[in-house]
Amino acid sequence: MDYDYIIVGSGFGGSVSGLRLAKKGYRVAVLEQGRRISRTDMENAARSVRHLFWLPALSLKGFFTQTMFR
Repeated sequence: MDYDYIIVGSGFGGSVSGLRLAKKGYRVAVLEQGRRISRTDMENAARSVRHLFWLPALSLKGFFTQTMFR
């Protein structure tokens, strides 16, 4: 497939950029890390942090990853 723009990350900046470029008629691909998140995944994450955070060292296998810095 051919794209005019490839955006890495669908956070606020990526999603807004992708939307605006697509509305102007460009062919846009937005790439995101990780698996597809279902409605059930979101509901489980709202009930338990174990289903939200990705931190395998603590047996947390959710979909949200965060890097901590000092």
